[in-house]
Amino acid sequence: MRRSGCLLAVLHLLAVGCSRSGLRDAGDLTASQLEAAGQSRCSVVKDPDKPLIVEWSGMDAAELEARLLRGVVAVRYEDCEMEVLRGCTAPGQYSYAQTTTGSQSIHIGSLDELLINIPLGLAQLGGRVERGEALELDMVVVGRYEAPRPAYTAAELSGGPECARATHVVTGVSLGAFRLSSVEDSARNGGGAGFSGSSEDTIEVLKESPPNMLEACAQVAAADDPRRNVCTAPIRLEVAPISAHAEALAGSQQFLRPPDLDKREVQSTDLSGSLAAHQAYDVAVKVQADRRATPERHTEAWCALAAIEQENPYLAQARELCDRWRDHASALRQSEARMIHDYDNLRVLLELRGVPVAAQERAAASFLVTHQGLTADAYPRIRAVERAKRRLGRGDRTSLPSFSTAAAGEPPPVDSQIGRSLIDRRSYRKAISVGFQPRWIPQGYGLGGSVLGRVNYVHEVGFEVAYAQYAGYGPRWRYILAMARYERVYRPHKVFRPYIGASFGALIPIGPMTCAQVLQPCAAPAGVMTVNGGARVSLTPWLSLVAQGFAGAMTARPFFVGGVSGGIEFTIPTGRDWPQ
Repeated sequence: MRRSGCLLAVLHLLAVGCSRSGLRDAGDLTASQLEAAGQSRCSVVKDPDKPLIVEWSGMDAAELEARLLRGVVAVRYEDCEMEVLRGCTAPGQYSYAQTTTGSQSIHIGSLDELLINIPLGLAQLGGRVERGEALELDMVVVGRYEAPRPAYTAAELSGGPECARATHVVTGVSLGAFRLSSVEDSARNGGGAGFSGSSEDTIEVLKESPPNMLEACAQVAAADDPRRNVCTAPIRLEVAPISAHAEALAGSQQFLRPPDLDKREVQSTDLSGSLAAHQAYDVAVKVQADRRATPERHTEAWCALAAIEQENPYLAQARELCDRWRDHASALRQSEARMIHDYDNLRVLLELRGVPVAAQERAAASFLVTHQGLTADAYPRIRAVERAKRRLGRGDRTSLPSFSTAAAGEPPPVDSQIGRSLIDRRSYRKAISVGFQPRWIPQGYGLGGSVLGRVNYVHEVGFEVAYAQYAGYGPRWRYILAMARYERVYRPHKVFRPYIGASFGALIPIGPMTCAQVLQPCAAPAGVMTVNGGARVSLTPWLSLVAQGFAGAMTARPFFVGGVSGGIEFTIPTGRDWPQ
């Protein structure tokens, strides 16, 4: 909706220089400093979390007002650049609060003053200030919108993949009226002085909202003054950075860390306890030491010990560990569910070719920050996003694997419930595969290879060439087998990947051959068409074992062809510009 191109304006500001700003000329800056200018230029803003938006166009401001009525607005706000994300909202509604009418005037006479006071307007207004014009901003505030909460987490946003780009939430909006004017000093520009030596300032109203209402809004005093319903122009936004959900969970990240067992605190020398209590303690200690045990299994073991209330020397400690493991299991499962939801949204975002790579990289970085409480070692989805972020950082488009989906009516599986050997596999979206696949047919064999091009994970098109011998009707017949081939792959991100397809081509005889029944050359080529089916076992994304069966027809005796083949296949990822 709203994007202020401050970077070009700031670099221009650096290049032009200003005696009152203290900014250096661009010639004095190194390339790395210019590159870092986008990060450091907001450091002088007076209130970076309360930017003025008086330079926004009337259409942008009207759309913002409409969105404020639908829900809490999410924005991307980085490097003095703000963009309201369409459709992305946080839970809750704004409430209107009347305020005592307050007026303020701001004089802007230099580029650094413009950057300090209206950082989002540098690109639109910087040229006027550079030409010697001064800006006068008169504001009147009569009320404000307030969000129900001061902060939100990324997991609470709703609205699809666009939310992955959100960095802040609008938590407050100052409402009222304002007038932004440009004042040009005629004497400074060498005109208007004439022979009398006097000069006049040229005043131009750049924007006023609501039109011709500034003085009337300044007179609002009573709470039931009807002019409050008119003086509702957004003047200043208050934004809060989106918190990582792990930090916003009750109890913070301590619940995401498994509770430790201090045996010195739990063990007892009281042998008068019941045998059941000692047995339950022994089971709980064994479960605690088992790294493969789920949090639910830990909770069950310690709560079972805590349930023995009579003659139990471990009761106090067991109750504590039971509660801690229960909290840990609950927080972990909630965190995993949010992570899976955000992962699916991010996967969709990376599929969109209209989204710039830089925006996709920021979304991946936001995902990793949001879910930093979950370790990459235990969660393949986190590892997949880390790999994707590295590729996006190099400027290459990439994608994320889609993991197993749950059956109807069942909750989605979390990473910790899926075997690592089956989930942490993926195939390349676009690649070229080179295979070596011996063939076995009745009374014959073939030796050759294939080259297949992969598109969008599941479609493979290519050709295969093989040397074949056949001895079914006399001396060995020697052929070159050349065929075009298509395959449709299923379960592309799994270790075991079945496929079906078809091939057509020709058997080309090599040299003169003699038939067993009639002593004459039998050198006629034959057309071949087969239906193929098989599977690949992906040892890695680039190395697979292949086995398939094929059956079909040919235009020469014996008219039927069939057999099996198997071999090894190497896969090489290709560029990102192939058609989808």
